[in-house]
Amino acid sequence: MYSYGQVEAIKTNLEWIVNQATLNHASPSRTDQKALFDLLELIQSYEMLLDLIRDFGTDVIDTHIAEGLAVTEKLIAKVKRSAHAM
Repeated sequence: MYSYGQVEAIKTNLEWIVNQATLNHASPSRTDQKALFDLLELIQSYEMLLDLIRDFGTDVIDTHIAEGLAVTEKLIAKVKRSAHAM
């Protein structure tokens, strides 16, 4: 099960990815712009999830949400690995 702090850390890492992408590319391609938009939507979803956790506790995290969080963590790890490799 995920805690509030863990979900917040995932959201923070997504924000870091968006910031790095925008810093490194003055004019991102159309595909990159779409990916950034999708990441921003995901960040908004995590903000709403954090509000729900704050109001109702971690019971709002069902198995589907937990799976989504795990997939997001894998994405973050992959992006950070490739960022460190450069």
